[in-house]
Amino acid sequence: MSKKSITILLFLFLVGTLQAEVIARLVKAEGRVYFKRLGMSTFAERAKPGSAIKNGDEIKIGEGSFAAVIYLDDRSILKIRENTKFSFMDTRNSRTIDIKEGTVLNKINKEGRTKSFRIQTPVSVASVKGTQFASISSQSGTDQFIGKEGLFDVLNMVSGETVSVKAGQKAISNTSGSLIQAPASDNDYPDDP
Repeated sequence: MSKKSITILLFLFLVGTLQAEVIARLVKAEGRVYFKRLGMSTFAERAKPGSAIKNGDEIKIGEGSFAAVIYLDDRSILKIRENTKFSFMDTRNSRTIDIKEGTVLNKINKEGRTKSFRIQTPVSVASVKGTQFASISSQSGTDQFIGKEGLFDVLNMVSGETVSVKAGQKAISNTSGSLIQAPASDNDYPDDP
């Protein structure tokens, strides 16, 4: 077997191992909460509290519904509001929530974390070191990231601009490349269901 063949087989083994790994658990599900498991074409599996979440899985929260997820390694918590859809993507060094649309309240712990944490939308990337913040991504292509505690950075992928956001601030990013940092009011932070 050639060196290239061995490298390809090793890569496929590692990818398969990462995909099969349980990275989080669903701790709460109210209303219409569904999984689309890696390799599935639709959101066909009804999610139940205690359900294992693996790398590559997607979750969809319907109208009037809510879910909460806890990561097994660092105990970070994601509270997912209605009309939200995203996928879980873990690598050896990073953890990414790839949001298609919706609202996620994030409590990312610094303690016990070995991976960088990112929220990614079609327009923006928020990189987190350990903080509490909300991410809101609309179908119209506008994202909001609202800081509750700690500090995080937001990148607009269209313009390449970056801003830092701390508690009491927000970043607004859109498809035209605009990225604005502004003070956040108490009403800006979504209600915690």
